Amino acid sequence: MRRLVFVHGINNEDFTPEQIETDWKNALHSGIGDRANEWWNNVEVRTAYYADVLAKETNAWGRAEPAGVRMGAEAPDADYVEDSIAELYLELQRAYEIDNNTVSLELDDSDEPKFARRMAAGVHKKWLKAITRALEKIVPSAGHGLAGIFLEQAAAYLNKPGLYEKINALVEDQVLQDFSNLDNTVVVGHSLGTVVMYSLLRATSSEEKIPQFVTLGSPLGIQIVRKRIGPPFIKPEIVKSWTNGADPEDFVALHPKLDAQTFGPAKITNYSELNNGQEDAHSVRRYLSQPEIAGVIYEALK
Repeated sequence: MRRLVFVHGINNEDFTPEQIETDWKNALHSGIGDRANEWWNNVEVRTAYYADVLAKETNAWGRAEPAGVRMGAEAPDADYVEDSIAELYLELQRAYEIDNNTVSLELDDSDEPKFARRMAAGVHKKWLKAITRALEKIVPSAGHGLAGIFLEQAAAYLNKPGLYEKINALVEDQVLQDFSNLDNTVVVGHSLGTVVMYSLLRATSSEEKIPQFVTLGSPLGIQIVRKRIGPPFIKPEIVKSWTNGADPEDFVALHPKLDAQTFGPAKITNYSELNNGQEDAHSVRRYLSQPEIAGVIYEALK
């Protein structure tokens, strides 16, 4: 059975599952071209959808939490965040070599200088917001609000108590039930969806193998992400081949190439020099229409 499994990432709450599925399938078909026309309409498609839960949980995080509960960067400005939450922001600041003086320029005029200092309670949320604004100014692909959306939603998924497990369980129910006859199955994850799907596949045992697991614009190389999912950083046993695609200008794919230095010992075929254009280097549509990515998926489906 020919089967595609699609797992979206951040910033999809304004779309329905049907819209995402149609969008992804059309983009992939444009990359594959006419060679799949004979069987294309008979491909089973399973599309995960957790965008509404992620957006709701992210927006609610910290706005009405009792004392002692970890809160997100969008909680009231008087609050500090724990190091585990701030680390995602700080890692990106370091990776893009943005010094603290540059970040300080993004504080509001009314903000106090102490917000730039690490306090016993953690890092102030206004400092994290200033990091976000600096990233959006300095890193072209982080603009148009992408840095803020990714950092907020990823931080919530990784750190909000229970949300990681809730979303993973939701996606597992949606796409991995009755998961058999895998001979021509391809699992495609994009953005945060690569973290969700990697975690699930690594925990899935089966005598059958998925011919191809494809990760696009993945944050799996980010240290705090690896810390959350934990070792071993291997190719899931259920996966026969793993292909990773990234545009070097994709802000979310901090480490475009997933290898022993950036991820772990997993054997991964990397296309880390893809060019999605300047407008949106993180675009899943552009990733799926890339000849290298579309070709890998076609070979597994045919």
